[in-house]
Amino acid sequence: NPRGSSVGCCRSVMDPRPRGLLRWWLHGLVAFSCFLMLTAVATVECNGQGLGETPSFLLVLAIAVGIAATFTEVWVAPPECSDGRCASLFLTWLNILDVGTDCLSAGAIIGSHWCEDSKLDEAWKQVLDQSLLPFHMSLWLIAALAWAAGGIQLFFASRVLDREDFASGADLMGFETLAAMEWELVNTDQDGGPDGVSDIGCPGDAATPTPAAEEKKALGAGRKFVLRVLTENLIQAHLQTTVLGLSLALGGWTPASRKMLVSVVLSLVLLLWKTHGGLVTMATSKEAPEDLGIMYCVLCGLFSPYIVCIVYAIAKMVAIFTCPDHLLNVTGCAEVDF
Repeated sequence: NPRGSSVGCCRSVMDPRPRGLLRWWLHGLVAFSCFLMLTAVATVECNGQGLGETPSFLLVLAIAVGIAATFTEVWVAPPECSDGRCASLFLTWLNILDVGTDCLSAGAIIGSHWCEDSKLDEAWKQVLDQSLLPFHMSLWLIAALAWAAGGIQLFFASRVLDREDFASGADLMGFETLAAMEWELVNTDQDGGPDGVSDIGCPGDAATPTPAAEEKKALGAGRKFVLRVLTENLIQAHLQTTVLGLSLALGGWTPASRKMLVSVVLSLVLLLWKTHGGLVTMATSKEAPEDLGIMYCVLCGLFSPYIVCIVYAIAKMVAIFTCPDHLLNVTGCAEVDF
């Protein structure tokens, strides 16, 4: 098997196809997110006082797009190329599905605001009056801002792709297998083959992590933690558990609330998984130059309140099934009177 050949081993890391596909998928995810959210708002079916229901075909579409993303990774990097790729393929599907369910949830909340019988905003105000928060913001506006926060990570993905940082770009987009391929490239010395080409998974080609590679990967983990975990999953987990509780208090279990429950569970699962992965990456980094040390300080400062927010989100999920009105704030079970 000659050096620089992809025959019999994993494709060459210099293969341009994965990188070209990342750019196409970036534009596709932006269009997909906008289409899902706007269509959900326009087609939401009012459902009494509680949350409006989005058409089921939009959820099917989100599932299909996630499968398409997974098959894209299978085509580019078959699982037999490297150990552990099967798990990352499943995570890619969950990531893209999570983007879709978050868009549908935002669309359902915003669309319900214009339903004549919906009492979501009034119930939300009652809950806020019982909490320690000193301000009131409309629920539909919070949903719109939470949806827009998900777009921040796609914006930064575009920025890092423009700087040829394909590992971080794939990571921010949720393409776990493509990200793993590119991180292998980052961790591999590029003088092993002709014209700087090296192969992943070929006999005798051992990856040699460099200080620059360790720094880049740790910085990428910090970026992923802030953009994907804090601004996407954590915000959505809190918003969706609150809306689910409000809808149950107003109208009980409906098809709309069951769909919201799926989105909540998915957000919480990915929140915990990404937290674990980010902490492992940061903890195992062998290099901590001055600028990386600053990021460590920032992340350490965020860590304690972040853990508190995760515990609170899980407690709100438990309250869905234990509190009389399915709602929780920092003072205990909240009540809604209608």
